[in-house]
Amino acid sequence: MSNIDLLLDEENELTFALKIEGTRPATAKCRLVLENKDMSLVFNSDTYNGEEVSVVLPPLGHVLKEGQYNMNLEVIVEDKFFKPLTLVGNFEKSISIVAETVTKKKEVLKPQVSLSSVSVKRRKKSSFNKPAQKIKTKTNQVLESKTKITDKDIMSLIEALKSR
Repeated sequence: MSNIDLLLDEENELTFALKIEGTRPATAKCRLVLENKDMSLVFNSDTYNGEEVSVVLPPLGHVLKEGQYNMNLEVIVEDKFFKPLTLVGNFEKSISIVAETVTKKKEVLKPQVSLSSVSVKRRKKSSFNKPAQKIKTKTNQVLESKTKITDKDIMSLIEALKSR
């Protein structure tokens, strides 16, 4: 039993040297049988010319998986059946290249708010008697702050930043 490498996704032509002796002139029918435990496929040969026989296997990628399959050459002369050759076909896919486009999602950037310096001006209330404190920032600007900041003050500060 010999091994032969074949391609699943391409046509394969197999040519066998065949000599039939000891019979009256008769037509010989030849075929190649491909088998595994689940199925058998039969491929008829071209006409026998007295020396060689050719069998064409079409692309079988849609029928078979990659792997090894038993193959037998069968010859029928008149009413007699012969199996002169047994092979193991190693079926593989040919090299294929697949290219696809890749789209990357752009990250949505959220707007960032940054402050370099803030100055808040308030109306002085007459009921507030505590003196203002002075605070130095990193940029050496002096900010005045009072001890209590109300919700209304925070909202007016946010509104002032939005209008910029």
